[in-house]
Amino acid sequence: MILAFQIIGLIIIVVSLLGIVGEKEDKKLQDNMAFVFAITLALFFASLVWL
Repeated sequence: MILAFQIIGLIIIVVSLLGIVGEKEDKKLQDNMAFVFAITLALFFASLVWL
C-alpha cells in the first residue's frame, strides 16, 4: 500500500512538473501546478521517512 502511494506520488510529481515547465501562457495554472508539485513532493518524502 505504501509502495502504491509512492508510485502515485511520483506520477503526480512528474505530471505537475511538466505542467510547470510546459505552461507559459496561463500563469494561474502554472501556480496551481507548482502548489500541487510542492505538496506531493512533501508527502512523498514524508512517506519515505515515516511510513
